[in-house]
Amino acid sequence: MTTSPLPRVPQDVLDTVSDRIAGVRLPRLVPTAAAAPGPAQDRQRSLLNRWRDGFDWRAIEDRVEALGYHETTLADGRTLAAIVARADKSTGAPILLIHGWPDSPLRFLDLIPLLLDAGHDVVAPAIPGFWYSTEPEGEMSRDLAAEDFHTLMGEVGYSRFAVHAGDWGSAVAQSIAQSHPDSVVALHLTDVPFDLAYTIDVTDCSPAEALYLTAIEKFGAGALYLTANTMQPNLIASVLADTPFGLAAWLGSLYDAWSDTPIADDHVIANAAVQYLTGTVRSSMRLYSEPAAGWGADESDWGTDESDWGADESGAGSWEGTAAETADAAGDWSDGGADWAPARVEIPTAFALFPADLAMAPRELAERFFAVERFTIMPRGGHFAALEEPALLADDIVGFLAQL
Repeated sequence: MTTSPLPRVPQDVLDTVSDRIAGVRLPRLVPTAAAAPGPAQDRQRSLLNRWRDGFDWRAIEDRVEALGYHETTLADGRTLAAIVARADKSTGAPILLIHGWPDSPLRFLDLIPLLLDAGHDVVAPAIPGFWYSTEPEGEMSRDLAAEDFHTLMGEVGYSRFAVHAGDWGSAVAQSIAQSHPDSVVALHLTDVPFDLAYTIDVTDCSPAEALYLTAIEKFGAGALYLTANTMQPNLIASVLADTPFGLAAWLGSLYDAWSDTPIADDHVIANAAVQYLTGTVRSSMRLYSEPAAGWGADESDWGTDESDWGADESGAGSWEGTAAETADAAGDWSDGGADWAPARVEIPTAFALFPADLAMAPRELAERFFAVERFTIMPRGGHFAALEEPALLADDIVGFLAQL
């Protein structure tokens, strides 16, 4: 396999971004005592000062090139971009790393060297519509990404491989394991795909599962990004696509909210810059905004215009109230989803759950959907473990694969 030249952002584009950042005016916020939710002014100022005076996009490009950049042309003509890194001495299974939103393969820049040192080759592709991976002209789905990644792994020389993933990546990993069980030797996930909560009958779950479902519903009820990405993606993309610092502030607020300790400014800026510089603000939202594909249900499962799936006559969504209250009010919010519940993945699976994540599923819930052989509650860290705690994450991945 030969590497591909990494597309380098033209210098005049970077100069224009620098000019835009230099001219940013932070808003006048209300006093701290009366502050509304959202990033504090000092956090915004920290990001802004770093982007003005220290952040180096060329250094990010250099790190990617040093690891190895690869492009595949798929059968429909789309480009699939990936980091493909080879260990000096490959002694373990190759590992496919799958990111989520709002990040990219850059999520793994600190993790990849640790896995290489442990003897694992690593492939970290960009989901279609992220980074330099072309979005599809037709419907976007986790299954499409899964097939793309399986094709990529064959092209770069791996017929059998392990998969590590989180966020939307966990859903894509699940799809690969279901579609190509002979190719996947093991799964290592940092969360149970969140949409699987829709398939659980809340009248037949453990107390720990009920607490998890309640946590998920509360998160969904207050998640502004989820509403924006799902219901108003064109609007939010139009607002953010031409404002690099606004994009960094928006995404940075999510990184902060979902982490145990603040994510380094350079990581936040880099993942915002990826979307801005590659023009992928809108396309990166498609797994949210195309629910028939993204959530694994056909249109009949989502109801009609007159009766939305999971809503009662008042129009309240199925995620309002506690899990038990929801079951009483909406009746079959999970029973209806059970018709499209996926088959259990029988491939050896490990979960590494981080305490500051959005919610931590109990083991019994994970075992409904996966053949769980290892279940670790980490001492610290959050949703973006590869950015926040790469050493902890690498040790768990390597340790799990070594025991197989």
